[in-house]
Amino acid sequence: MCLEKMFTIGITLSVIITNAFSADVNDVVPPNIVFEALALNRDIATAAKPIYLSPTDLVPSPDKTKLYVAEQTAKKVAIVNVTTKSVTKKIKLPNEVTGIAVSPDGSKLYATCSSELWPEGFVYEIDESSGSITQKIKVGHSARAPVISPDGKTLYVCNQFSDDISVVDINAGKEIRRVKVTREPYAARITPDGKTLVVANSLPLARATDTASAHCDISLIEVNNDYKITTFGLTQGSHSVFGVTITPDGKYALITHLVGYYTLQATRIDAGWVHTNDLAILDIDNKKLLNDISLDYSTDIGCANPWGVACTDDGKFVCVVHAGSNELSIIDFTQLLELSKGTTWLAGKFGTLNKTSIRKRVTVEGRIPRALAIIDNKAYTAGYFSNFVEEFNISLSTGKSSAKIELGDEPAMTMERNGEYQFYCGDIYHCTGAWQSCNSCHPHTRPDALNWILSGANGAQKNAKSMLYSWWTPRTNWNGKRANTRESIYFGILNELGRQPQDSIQLPMEAFFMRLKPVPSPYLVKGKLSESAQRGREIYYNKAKVDCIECHPGKLFTNLKYTPSICNDIWDATAQIKVPSLNECWRTSPWDHIGSSISMDSVCINRLHSTNAYKLSSQELKDLVEFVLSL
Repeated sequence: MCLEKMFTIGITLSVIITNAFSADVNDVVPPNIVFEALALNRDIATAAKPIYLSPTDLVPSPDKTKLYVAEQTAKKVAIVNVTTKSVTKKIKLPNEVTGIAVSPDGSKLYATCSSELWPEGFVYEIDESSGSITQKIKVGHSARAPVISPDGKTLYVCNQFSDDISVVDINAGKEIRRVKVTREPYAARITPDGKTLVVANSLPLARATDTASAHCDISLIEVNNDYKITTFGLTQGSHSVFGVTITPDGKYALITHLVGYYTLQATRIDAGWVHTNDLAILDIDNKKLLNDISLDYSTDIGCANPWGVACTDDGKFVCVVHAGSNELSIIDFTQLLELSKGTTWLAGKFGTLNKTSIRKRVTVEGRIPRALAIIDNKAYTAGYFSNFVEEFNISLSTGKSSAKIELGDEPAMTMERNGEYQFYCGDIYHCTGAWQSCNSCHPHTRPDALNWILSGANGAQKNAKSMLYSWWTPRTNWNGKRANTRESIYFGILNELGRQPQDSIQLPMEAFFMRLKPVPSPYLVKGKLSESAQRGREIYYNKAKVDCIECHPGKLFTNLKYTPSICNDIWDATAQIKVPSLNECWRTSPWDHIGSSISMDSVCINRLHSTNAYKLSSQELKDLVEFVLSL
């Protein structure tokens, strides 16, 4: 029975049973309740919320005859025959599909499901031939990027907002362990011998004021050695680590990421002044970072937002999709490796790949390509805002895609969906030189954990802000410099993207920001406050104990007023700071307007912040923090 029918029957029965025990015989089942429930769960399309495909992951079958496509917001896995260039089957799942893994014999698929609406993560084991679900396994918050061991016995899952990795015993059908990593694991791969799991932590975990330590980590997990972890820091300023692959010989991990040059005032965009778009090479055996290569074309032209990365089976080529600039880089890996073994650090060395003629840039038609897979000498990409897969010949002479595989019809973009697309787009029409997108400084509309000195900021650093509820809490910016979101978008496009703002870009983006919703916190227990957070809530609203609600009242947890700095701001000592909302603060570390704290405990008891929170007992403080991080 299809899942929509099961859900509909469940809702209908619950209403009928409720009404059956009602004393009022005139009570009836409202005819619209089933459709409203399905619309709320995004299982049926509405005018405001059509169902889009949003292909986010591509995985080849072991026999190389098929591609499995994660259609994220459609909640489906599409099976594509790469010979006939057609979709042979679609498998419906209960929640958004964030990643796919395939058993070594090709008989089973493993799909991670999670969404911003329902972030509790599950893995669904699917019989490949019938498309039926054979197992459902609970994992962590915002599960994604499943990786199966070479022997097919163990599955590893990145739990992005649990900050850990689930280890799943496939035969037992259950999670057997959690392995803590640094912050927001977004992608992972395992070496061919099954000994080392390479995990890409997508954001830094450091005080933004500690400029030398603001970088992302790569976690090497020895799965046969009690999950011992070795952690490596990428280049200073690294963030948005969204892609990782391992060479066929198991020697190197290749990692896509950005490097933010946050110590420079953002007075220009070209020459990597604000961001470069990089590929790091990690030597797995010797446990060291071999090199970090700028993928940008020249001092004038960038290659914004590298995302998916994959190698050919013979190890001769590596391919990278650039979600921002809408491109595919085809790179001769043999030459790249030799170049990387030299003494020159290649981060910020623009045009290195072009000067040595080892890279070919190819325009991708699919909008915002994040997914990438390789079968033999063919690369396949899929744009998150498109409804097809593109095929490319892997060659330094490739000029365009060789085929396009349609995944199905898709409705026209609403204003909100268009705004989401505009936010992620960093091509030559949206940004001078295609160096960056809005997503570069605000990954997934949230902060990148770095401080920035924006143009006109008089050299004063400010921590990147979340876009969540920015439309509802004017004025914007830490110091309220802009009147509202529309003005911030206007000047963001003008100053940080170097383009004259157009209504066709600005207005949809404003609609997108208006409708952003918070993700339920990983500190919640089955969607509700824990016992500790419940006690913390009582403390939060008790004016005799703390003064939290003086500045953070109401559902938006801000009074929209200004207050002196709560930290030692050496760049702007007299700054008046607009009180921030506390919604989703569990994911916006480091805190305060210069990112000087990574401990919510220290934020709460800071005497410049609260006049009496320091008097709380250790248990009361723990409970208060638990509540705040549950918002």
